Amino acid sequence: MKRVLTLSLAVLALTAFVSAGAITLDVKEHTLANGMKILMITKPGVPRVVCHIYYKVGSINERPGITGTAHVHEHLMFKGTKMMGVTDFEKDTAIDRQIDEVVSQIYREKYWKSDGDPAKIAELQKKADELIAAEKAYIIKDDLWGLYMKNGGTGLNASTSQESTGYYVTLPSNKIELQMLLESDRMQSAYFREFYSENDVIMEERRLSENSPGYFFSEQVNAAFFAASPYHWDVIGWMDDLKKMTKADLIEFHNRYYVPNNAVAIYVGDLDLEKTIAMAEQYFGRIPKGPDIEPIRTYEPPQYGEKRMYGEGPAPTSVQIMFHTPWAGQPDVAPLTVLAGILGAGGGPGGPGGPRGGGGTGRLDKILVQEKQLAVNASAFNRAQWYVGAFQFSASPRLDKGVEPEDLEREIWAEIEKIKKDGVTDDEIQKIKNRSEANFIRSLASTAGLAGSVGRAELNRGWKSILSDLEDIKKVTNDDIKRVAAAYFVKDNSLTSIYTRKMGR
Repeated sequence: MKRVLTLSLAVLALTAFVSAGAITLDVKEHTLANGMKILMITKPGVPRVVCHIYYKVGSINERPGITGTAHVHEHLMFKGTKMMGVTDFEKDTAIDRQIDEVVSQIYREKYWKSDGDPAKIAELQKKADELIAAEKAYIIKDDLWGLYMKNGGTGLNASTSQESTGYYVTLPSNKIELQMLLESDRMQSAYFREFYSENDVIMEERRLSENSPGYFFSEQVNAAFFAASPYHWDVIGWMDDLKKMTKADLIEFHNRYYVPNNAVAIYVGDLDLEKTIAMAEQYFGRIPKGPDIEPIRTYEPPQYGEKRMYGEGPAPTSVQIMFHTPWAGQPDVAPLTVLAGILGAGGGPGGPGGPRGGGGTGRLDKILVQEKQLAVNASAFNRAQWYVGAFQFSASPRLDKGVEPEDLEREIWAEIEKIKKDGVTDDEIQKIKNRSEANFIRSLASTAGLAGSVGRAELNRGWKSILSDLEDIKKVTNDDIKRVAAAYFVKDNSLTSIYTRKMGR
C-alpha cells in the first residue's frame, strides 16, 4: 500500500522540547488539515505502542434532558460500524429501522401523554422485544475486541469523564495501522445498534450506584455546590434522562462532538515517526472537518451565601466543607494544591458515597486523628477542573468518644483561621514540592500513564501545561498560601454537608 507524506506549513510535524528544571518531554506534534492533532512519544525497546484517542467531550457538554449521553455514547462506540460488528449490514439496518419506529411509538405513548395506554405500551414493547431478538442473528458480539486480540492487542478500554472521553488499546508496533483504520471508522461511521438494550445496561449501572450507602446524598451535595454550571450532574446522568434518551439524541451528539477537529490521538512506544504520520494522514486525514466546537457557556457564578446540607443513612457519619476555587491554569491553583498536600498529605476526597480519603501524615490527620483523637480520618483535596475548581475538607468523627460532626467542623475552621494568619512552615511547603516532582517523574515511567497525561492535557491547555503546572508549584511561597486561604476559605463561598449514620434508611 503506497503512502504519501505531505509536508506543508499546515501539516508540518513539529518536535517540541519543553523542560521544567531537569524534566524534559520529547513530544512530536503533527496537525492534520482537518484539525486533528497527532502526538507521538518514542520509547524504543519493547516493540509495542500505547494508542489512545481523546475527544474533547464529556458530561459538561450535555444539557438538561440529555444528561448521561457522553457515557452512553462511549458504550455504543463498541457496538460496531457499517463494516464492523455485523454480518449483513443491509438486513440489520432494515430491522434496526423497525425497532426505532416501534420504540418511538412507545416513547410518545409513555412520556408525551399523561394518560398513556398501558395495554398499548405492552403490545408495542412485545413487538420491539421480538425485533431486538431477531436482530441478534446479524450481530457479531465483541467484534472490535476480537480483531484487536487476534492482532496482539491488549488493554482495550474506554472512559468518560466530565470533560473528555478516551479510547485505549496497546498493540505491537507493526499494528498501529489497524488502530487508525478502526478508530477512524468509529469516528466517521459509528452505527448505534443495540442502543436500547445497552441503555438498559447503563441504567442498571446507575441503580447499582444508587445502592451504595450515601450515593444520593453525595449526588445532591454536588448538585447544590455547582448550582449553574454543567458540573451540576454526574457523568452517568439523571435517571429520568436515561429513561427518555433517544437514539436521535445520541446521533446528534456524535455528529457534533466526535469530529477530527475535536480529537487528539497519541502514540507512545516503539514508533517510526514518518510512517505514523503518513498513516494518520491516510486514515484520519480522510475525515472531513466538523463544525467548530463552542466551549461551555455557563460557568459557575459566585456564591453569595453559605450553604448547608444534612442527610441521614447507612454510610459512615462525616462532615465535608467545600469551597469554590479557580479552574485549571489560574494563578491561585498552585498554592491551593500545595496547601491541600500539606493539610491532607495524599488524602483524597471523602464523604458519603465517595472515596474514603485518609489524611496520612498531613496536618489534619496529625491534629484531629493522632493528637486530639477526635476523628477516624481527616483529609483535604483541591480539584482544579477545566471550568471550575473545588477545595474540600473531609473528616469522620470518633463516635466512640462522643464526637459530633459539628465538633470537627469547628476544629477545621480553627485550623483555617490559623493558616490565614500564620500560613504554614517552609519545611511543609518544600516537602510537598519534592513530593509533587517525584510523583510526576514516576508517572512518566508508565507508558499508558504518560499517554493519558499528555493526551488529556492537550485537549484543554496543551500538553506543555503539565510541565508549567509543576513549575508553578515550585514557585509557591507561604505568602501565597496565606493569600489564597483568606480569599477562598470564607463562609459565603462554602457548602458544609453533615451526614449522620442511621441504619434502616
